[in-house]
Amino acid sequence: MKKVVLITMLAASLLSTQGVASSYDEYAIKPAEQQLSNQQQKVDEPISFLPIPTFITEPAVGPGLGVVGLFFHDNEKKAKKKKKDGSTLPQSISLVGLMGTKNGTKGGAVGHITFWDEDRIRYQGIVGWASINLDFYTFDEIKLLTPLSLNIEGPAVFQNLKLRYDDSNFFYGFKQIYRQVEISLAENPIEDFLLENDIIKDHLSLDVNTSGIGPLIEYDSRDNPLNPERGFNYKAEYLYYDEAIGSKVDYTSLKLTALNYWRYTDKFNFALRMQYDSVNNRGEKRLPVYIPPSISLRGVSATRYQGLDVFVTEAEASYKITHKIKLNVFTGMGWAADNFSDLSKAETIDTVGAGFRYLIDEHYGISIGLDVAHGPEQNAIYIQAGSTW
Repeated sequence: MKKVVLITMLAASLLSTQGVASSYDEYAIKPAEQQLSNQQQKVDEPISFLPIPTFITEPAVGPGLGVVGLFFHDNEKKAKKKKKDGSTLPQSISLVGLMGTKNGTKGGAVGHITFWDEDRIRYQGIVGWASINLDFYTFDEIKLLTPLSLNIEGPAVFQNLKLRYDDSNFFYGFKQIYRQVEISLAENPIEDFLLENDIIKDHLSLDVNTSGIGPLIEYDSRDNPLNPERGFNYKAEYLYYDEAIGSKVDYTSLKLTALNYWRYTDKFNFALRMQYDSVNNRGEKRLPVYIPPSISLRGVSATRYQGLDVFVTEAEASYKITHKIKLNVFTGMGWAADNFSDLSKAETIDTVGAGFRYLIDEHYGISIGLDVAHGPEQNAIYIQAGSTW
């Protein structure tokens, strides 16, 4: 979980399989096969339910409120065995959430995460509906100085299934996303001349179903994905969208993610994230405006900088001042272009910030906190739940 859990999951499913969509996988609870480090104390009994009320602070949708309920499922026999072995991995997790923001964005979602056969099989699934009001600056070759506010509304389904290879940290499987989206103008003033532009008119007339499926491979050696301090998570996802599987738009997407965590002392940790997102329109004249990925960094509004190829990197250092409280500083850079060769010539978008985390559940390693970020155009505050990435 990251940032605002629910808005991230919904935006991930509805807006993009890349940029904004990076979100669900980054913020959803992911299983771990390894135990927490010896320095992390564990409570005697794991919790079965954890409500997480949160303030939504994502600049793209404005301030708001949300609540997510997490249900941890463990039968008594397995829970005792895991406690004896020092494992923090629950048998499965269910979640339900609702949210709303000042700019009219609203939505809800339910999901389930299951770990079968001693964590040899991992499944994640979520069903949600959202009505999201976002500012867009890019419409194909048109770059707007003043954004056009659009409403992206509809249901979405996300799921993936992963199988562990032998007894290693390698996984392979598939990912599937289905979205049914209606695009309309948000309720705000707009320059009349923009509505006369053929490209923008085409985008506003789109009611699109997108359906994609494809393979994924992953290496995951993190000690605890809910609150990682050491290990690595490398992942490659390729999705194929085609009319044959219910998509009205034919395109492909590729997402490469590298999360690195190093623990230098009992108190000091360092983490590095690198992510590349790419979309190939496969000859489509025009992709819906929410499909191209965007730079995803704290301090940058979602959809502010879009392109068919996007690369971001972000570094974070943290220091524990007590067992439950740690401070963090971070910085990031991102580039967006319409093809890979132009990324090196694209404008560098950089951010910097600081925050803190408080450990609210020691058994599963769940923390909450706050980040303050400075971007090229604004300052932003983020309420965080779980790991940043």
